[in-house]
Amino acid sequence: MQHSVKNCISNNLNVATIENSTRDYENTIKILNSLQTNAQYLKVARKERLLHHEEYSKTILQTQKYLIRSGVTLETLDTLPVIHITGTKGKGTTCALSESILRHHGLKTGFYSSPHLVEVRERIRINGEPLQKNTFTKHFWNVYNKLETEKVFPNDMPMYFQFLTILAFKIFLSEKVDVAIIEVGIGGEYDSTNILRNVPVVGITSLGLDHTSILGNSLKAIAWHKSGIMKPNSRAFTVPQKRSVLKVLSERSVEKKVNLSKLTVVQPATNLITPNIIHQPLHIYKLNFGLALINWEFTKMGVLNCTWPGRYQILKHNNNVYYLDGAHTLESLQVCANWFRQETRESTRVKALVFNVTGDRDSKTLMSQLQRCNFQKVYFVPNKATKSYTQDEVNYNILENEQVARCYLHRKYWYELQSDTCNKAKVKVLFTVSEILQDCDLDQCDILITGSLHLVGAALSILDPNFAS
Repeated sequence: MQHSVKNCISNNLNVATIENSTRDYENTIKILNSLQTNAQYLKVARKERLLHHEEYSKTILQTQKYLIRSGVTLETLDTLPVIHITGTKGKGTTCALSESILRHHGLKTGFYSSPHLVEVRERIRINGEPLQKNTFTKHFWNVYNKLETEKVFPNDMPMYFQFLTILAFKIFLSEKVDVAIIEVGIGGEYDSTNILRNVPVVGITSLGLDHTSILGNSLKAIAWHKSGIMKPNSRAFTVPQKRSVLKVLSERSVEKKVNLSKLTVVQPATNLITPNIIHQPLHIYKLNFGLALINWEFTKMGVLNCTWPGRYQILKHNNNVYYLDGAHTLESLQVCANWFRQETRESTRVKALVFNVTGDRDSKTLMSQLQRCNFQKVYFVPNKATKSYTQDEVNYNILENEQVARCYLHRKYWYELQSDTCNKAKVKVLFTVSEILQDCDLDQCDILITGSLHLVGAALSILDPNFAS
């Protein structure tokens, strides 16, 4: 069985229908992973700038095509009540708060987010809970077999994120949710989630520079992409932004014919409730909470019970205290560094950093924000929990040897950065997160794990083995 699945994957998805009895979760994720874009292609495409607006714009048409093939018409999708949220910083937290508030108001909720921390099924939630493995598997094969059967040419299948988006929409329709909270993957205008045509509410969180090879090198360009999720007659909300960003968002709201052609800027919340995510810096929480806030009386229990792992999360394990935050932009790492310093200001523990960053991000500039934390130990590591991968950890978009090479580059950058400071940390490159945790267990440490949500997920899979359950 495993041999046959392996052969199928290597032959460009020419996968025969597998008997129900053998379609377990691990094999399902193997097939799903085979839809991931090859890292080498992405590298060449970015280098040669092959992926222009024309190329990205095809994503919407392709996703629509595969949605229809899966058995869901655009008209049927129009019946799904949706809150669509994008942004650079805080979109996941805003989605989580919105979902929790609405669920505690008595609504049946669907929640689609990315990336996952430990298991893929975290991305699709019903009433705040990730799909059970058997439920995910059942729905996966229902969609996959329909698409496989109707292929016009050998590779005529959706990409990884396209497939998961279609799967999420189909599940939310099947489950008859009262509202679906949809987090954009990257950007907005050309994101696969933007096949949605009937969107009552749109939220745009704080914008910053990220995914610049796709979205552009300026805040104006990024604002253009993010505002692409606005729809005719939708109500569009954002948080305070730079004037140049608000100008683009306002112009696009008129272009997109949003309700009353007006973008509403929501001010940070003032009447705060203490939620389970209060480790988040207060000014950041106020921004995200302000955007999620609907009605105070219906909000209280939702906020009190809202959790969003991997963002300003604190865990105690053995002799150590772990501070986990998936910050990966300049602004978010500034906030992350301040948060860690504030939380550990009275601690006498050894301060340690575990860091990795992926994509086209400027590692040295990002790391410069962490220098003032005065770490005594610094570790650079690929986004790998242990020597053996689970299928949920597989990421064909990133070559492992390139991740390792980048870790050594990070070490070089750190030495350069700390050459101008009095603080000289001990710096190591290790190959798995588990090796780092073992090394830290020799001391009592306050450990900041940041730079990548995938890195945080790898750590969580060790620190909390039952996390996905």
